[in-house]
Amino acid sequence: ALFIRPRHGEGTKRLGAPGGALGRLAPLADTASEEDDDPRAAMFARNAVLVLTEQRLLVFGHGTYTGRVKDLVGQVPLASVAAMELDAPPPGEKGPASLELVFTDGERVTVTPGSRRAAFVRAFEEMTQQA
Repeated sequence: ALFIRPRHGEGTKRLGAPGGALGRLAPLADTASEEDDDPRAAMFARNAVLVLTEQRLLVFGHGTYTGRVKDLVGQVPLASVAAMELDAPPPGEKGPASLELVFTDGERVTVTPGSRRAAFVRAFEEMTQQA
């Protein structure tokens, strides 16, 4: 499993501590852009937890106040995910890493992943190589 935050434009929203003033605004900010015509984008437009299974990539909501995993927001067949590309800021520069999900139809979604990002991408690569 991997915690993710949405990534918008040049950077990522900083929501502050769960339950804090900025955290209370998160549900207002965590909506898909009107420019997003891919319905998958809405699944990744909020704080979420990604879970890999042998057949699917599951997306669960993540509670801003509680920090708990919520209901299933969406799912994508694993065969529909062509790649996961991890990108870190250049050496000497600060900023969040990004994880780009590349789908077989060419669509892409970029999110900011949590600390277990490298292990998650390795697990995805191992699972998709077996198929």
